[in-house]
Amino acid sequence: MRFIITFAIISFILPTALFAQDQQIGARTKGMGGSYTAFEDDPVSIWLNPAGIATQQDQLSIAYQTYTAYPADQEAGPDDTTLFSVEAEPTLTDPAIIPSFLGAVFQVGDPESPMAVGICLARPYHLQYAMDEITDPFQTDFTPDSDVEQSLSRFRGAFAYDFLFRDTGFLTHLSLGLGLDIGFVNWSFRGPNENRQDKSTGFGFGGGLLAGIYDNGESFKMNFGIAYQSGIEYDFTIAPDLLPAFDMPQQFNAGITLYLLEGTPLSLTIDAQWIDWSETAEAPSFSVAFNRFEDAINFSIGAEYRFQVGETLFLYPRLGFRRFDAPWEDENNLPATGKYKLVLDTEGDVFNIFTLGFGLSWATEEGQIRSLDVAADAGGDAFNVALGYNHEF
Repeated sequence: MRFIITFAIISFILPTALFAQDQQIGARTKGMGGSYTAFEDDPVSIWLNPAGIATQQDQLSIAYQTYTAYPADQEAGPDDTTLFSVEAEPTLTDPAIIPSFLGAVFQVGDPESPMAVGICLARPYHLQYAMDEITDPFQTDFTPDSDVEQSLSRFRGAFAYDFLFRDTGFLTHLSLGLGLDIGFVNWSFRGPNENRQDKSTGFGFGGGLLAGIYDNGESFKMNFGIAYQSGIEYDFTIAPDLLPAFDMPQQFNAGITLYLLEGTPLSLTIDAQWIDWSETAEAPSFSVAFNRFEDAINFSIGAEYRFQVGETLFLYPRLGFRRFDAPWEDENNLPATGKYKLVLDTEGDVFNIFTLGFGLSWATEEGQIRSLDVAADAGGDAFNVALGYNHEF
């Protein structure tokens, strides 16, 4: 009963006081609204906050998920006309066989001086927008006859070290982490008079810290994390002021994770994120008449509870809420980049998204943990799902 009351309070009262979400990768994180900056037990930390891997065991993680896309669809209409559709839909990255996250953590320290290295491939963004070319600064009628699609990926090598101060009390430990990245982008454009494709690479980095703020060793623990991801500029063969093309944005995250109740079976997360979308695209060619992409500030909360359903079997129900800020100010006057304006069927510029997920973990005879996670979210322009698997070795 205590769990039910606590879970209900977090799931339904807090969303009215906070706003919601950061960019998420992985089924566990999606189920908790995307708030995971202060995680210390999930390999997705390699991507978001490498400091979180410092005390982790050797393990492998893989995840697949869908992304919201706005493709330009065309079909034949009456009297030899063409009908255009710009409705949002969930999509996988291209190629779909490559996961949204694939990473491994290797513990290279000892209990007195934990340190770890991590490698991962992360695909946090898949952009697909319907667009129309701007032919004059006073144009008011737009037809979504063009389409740009980009899959943005980063390969990261990371290192983290944990400074252990005390077992219980205030400021128990401090982890620092740094990652170096190679960014990849697959770009394609389809228009009435031009079909182009391009690939490019760039370099970036990310880093963060994770602090154990307080731990009483029994029923309460609090972690605080902050992380930064640099932007990546791509050297496209096309000119982004003539055809739409996006760099990968820089972002900053901050979050808190709480572990509660006897044995700490309940985890609560709160996160905030800033994404620098305004610098990822060229300014509109007619800058006075058209809006440009704007930065986003997202907030999220999440909850997870651990049920023991067998001797070595555990079930983890999860709930989350996020307030997701789209990179445009007005859904009725969408931004432009270079000579092209977005033409989308979107429900708004800010979305209240609710997430749900479940995890199942079990231990081998050697004590190594395996876990399977599923999650879904609703409330955005499209419904999205995720599936993940973690494997200690």
